[in-house]
Amino acid sequence: MEGQASSSTSCRLEQFAVRDHLIKGITADEEYKKNPDLKKEDIQALRQWMLTQPHLPQDVPEETLILIHHSCYFDLEASKSCIEVYFTTRTNTPEFFSKRDINRPELLAQSKVVEFGAIAPKTPQGYQVIFHRLQQFEPSKYVFQDSVRLLAMSIDACLHVEGTVPGYIFLFDMAGVRLGHVLRLSVGQLSKFFLYLQEGLPVRLKGIHILNTRPLIDKIMFVVKPFMKKDLLSLVHFHPEGDISSVYEFVPPKCIPGGDLKGDLPDSKTLHNEYVEWMKNLVEFFLQDEKYQVDESKRVKNKKSAAKQLEKTQVSLQKLELD
Repeated sequence: MEGQASSSTSCRLEQFAVRDHLIKGITADEEYKKNPDLKKEDIQALRQWMLTQPHLPQDVPEETLILIHHSCYFDLEASKSCIEVYFTTRTNTPEFFSKRDINRPELLAQSKVVEFGAIAPKTPQGYQVIFHRLQQFEPSKYVFQDSVRLLAMSIDACLHVEGTVPGYIFLFDMAGVRLGHVLRLSVGQLSKFFLYLQEGLPVRLKGIHILNTRPLIDKIMFVVKPFMKKDLLSLVHFHPEGDISSVYEFVPPKCIPGGDLKGDLPDSKTLHNEYVEWMKNLVEFFLQDEKYQVDESKRVKNKKSAAKQLEKTQVSLQKLELD
């Protein structure tokens, strides 16, 4: 795809938007040049369909619809479903998708507990790598909802400037994870997280790699597996503690932080700190993005709607937690 882009778009791609800490988002025109299979009439068809769904926001940026349509491999019906889940989940899960100013005290505090960021070099397949790990190991300092909020922000920041890419790979490092961290997980929040990850996240997910796995991973999988579909489970790979060389088959060292992870890049703390500083310059983007909300009072009743799915999940989980 990149080989067919115009010279101006190619220049932007070669710069690596994340690496160069760009602020200006990628444009729809750049996306059309980058993706020969992306059709303007498809995006117009999605916009027309949204007009028949009064609960959905109607002033959504074209770039957002392009991200969603691309993530669904340009399938219109799949894109409609993704649009529904994307906006409904982001509206009805404020603990993950509201107050996304990185300068807020709770987010700055959690950014000193976890490390995260988008890796600038892509894999040979053009995949974008996102890493997430602990930097402080004390469970009492770990706040799951703020950690997920920061992870979602790191992905959205990358999407804002990079736009569509052939795929995404997540690196989750288990170093320092204890039973105390698992006990701080909320079943209800986990369910919402996996709903968004599997049905609303506008990326082509290619792999989830768990680094430095320990026996505790069995307990973690026992907790999260009920929320994971087979397709997602098939993307999960485990790499044992002390030897992550098996990940090189999927992610080369040039896309892995250095230090204890022994990649070719600067250590994860350095990459994380640079990413946090860059995200401080994207406050306006996050504030604007938060305005695109569903209005449940205008929703046409539908038993299969994402809102119904979230409500049903919440009720069943409340019963489960009581039991």
